[in-house]
Amino acid sequence: MRRLAATLARARAVSIDTEADSLHHYPGKLCLVQIATDAGEGHLVDPLLLADLSALGPCLADPGIVKVLHAADNDLAYLKRLHAFEVASIFDTAIAARFLGVTALGLDELLKTFIAVDPGKSRQKDDWSRRPLSAEQETYALNDVLHLNALRERLTEDLRAKGRLAWLEEECAALAASPCPRG
Repeated sequence: MRRLAATLARARAVSIDTEADSLHHYPGKLCLVQIATDAGEGHLVDPLLLADLSALGPCLADPGIVKVLHAADNDLAYLKRLHAFEVASIFDTAIAARFLGVTALGLDELLKTFIAVDPGKSRQKDDWSRRPLSAEQETYALNDVLHLNALRERLTEDLRAKGRLAWLEEECAALAASPCPRG
């Protein structure tokens, strides 16, 4: 975790996603954290094996590092509630797409539409608490973050062209500052 934290500290943007088991278990628990740097390095962190994720805290709180997420609400809820992380400088690709008037807001559709990437078969309904993860699950999990920075760059261009980038920045700042949901 310390080596990963050092890698993240050098990044200008970090893409983050999480997988939980809430479809299969109650209460749901955080089962996987996927992270990619703007240099294209992808990492999988297993919170079921490694309960202390505190080394990620400085990166998440650093306003100089953009945290790129897609539909960040759930991810932030797990990170804030379970690990008391503070998060600054969020770019939510789903919110960005909404400000562009896009109606199909799924990550797969945004990747295909904006950067011509097909992320492959969805594994959203998998039980992410089961170990070991399959090679297909690992590939899916990494694909959820490896293309987010390129998507952010493209969405930023389009938002800037429409004069709506400030709208996104305001909305994402409010999302980052929102209190941790309980429960």
